Amino acid sequence: MKATPTNPETAVSLVPALTGVRAVAALLVFVFHHRRLLPTPSPGFNSVLEAFTAELHIGVSIFFTLSGYLLCRRYFSYRFSAGGLGTFLWRRFARIYPLYFLLCTAVFLRLYFRGGVEPAQWWQQYGLNITLLKGFSERWYLSGIGPAWSLAVEECFYILLPLLLLLARRFSLLSWVGVAGLLLALGLGGSYILQGTGWLESNRFVLQATIFGRSAEFLIGAAFARLPATRYPYATSAGVAGVLATLLLLVGIKIRLAAQVSILTLPGLAVNNWFLPCATGLLLHGLASYPSGLQRVLGSRLLVILGYSSYAFYLIHLGVFADFVVARLHLYLPSSPPFPVLLLLTIGASVGLYLLVEKPLHRWLLQLGSSSRAT
Repeated sequence: MKATPTNPETAVSLVPALTGVRAVAALLVFVFHHRRLLPTPSPGFNSVLEAFTAELHIGVSIFFTLSGYLLCRRYFSYRFSAGGLGTFLWRRFARIYPLYFLLCTAVFLRLYFRGGVEPAQWWQQYGLNITLLKGFSERWYLSGIGPAWSLAVEECFYILLPLLLLLARRFSLLSWVGVAGLLLALGLGGSYILQGTGWLESNRFVLQATIFGRSAEFLIGAAFARLPATRYPYATSAGVAGVLATLLLLVGIKIRLAAQVSILTLPGLAVNNWFLPCATGLLLHGLASYPSGLQRVLGSRLLVILGYSSYAFYLIHLGVFADFVVARLHLYLPSSPPFPVLLLLTIGASVGLYLLVEKPLHRWLLQLGSSSRAT
């Protein structure tokens, strides 16, 4: 098969509202991680606020489902030859890796010069982080840039995507159900076989933080990308209702099972990994297919800019940057509420990183890839 001559990144019409969804998902994750900084007006209200904000980890699931939706929308008709596959993987590498590599290296250089870590362990952790292999170890997956565990899941989906699209074109989208089941079996089986090795240490970890347990979110999003544009005219409102209902269900699971977070339980994982993507996929289909007030809001200039910078926002919102800001707020802004100040500073830093680092590096690597193919 030969790769199609058109660039799939531009051959499919862009939907600004879907970029705005990225901004909202990143904000949900930010609130989840920094919910302790929110104002606490009364004990009764605090318990309700804690119950809801503890479930805003759903932003990660929304990211995964959106990724599957967009990639299938762009690449379903793309024919992968050896060269086409290389081009696809290079584009994914250029999009994800450069900013992560720079920020991860900065974090570990800071750790190195602060001391307190043996050189051998430093190199081990750094190697696991820059290769994203940390995503397969429960011991290390939150090391370095903690939220970057999800990048390992994302990269695995990139590698699987050409095979998934080939199966869907030759058979049907139902073949993906078999793929999801096979991945789940491989993950759980691998966890059993690798006991004591430091890899895939527990079934819970496999289900919560690896491609073996999280593949359904991508696949369901990809399946919704294949819906005809005329199907489900009320998809946007139904999708919003579905996401909110799922959030309420996760809150109920958290309260009923007295869990710190619902996805630490099997019912919570099932709802988050299988039911939520269905609601999210329906919402994405509606936003991409039908004009609505929500589509206009999410597609506004502000939300689109925040959406483009959401990757940088996601990488820096927790860890060194946030710790640095919070530790100094009481010195320089003692009367200011910490949550909005941290949010605004994180937004400013992420927009700067996107415009000054991420976007130029992305363009340069794409040009470099084009030049190497031309020669």
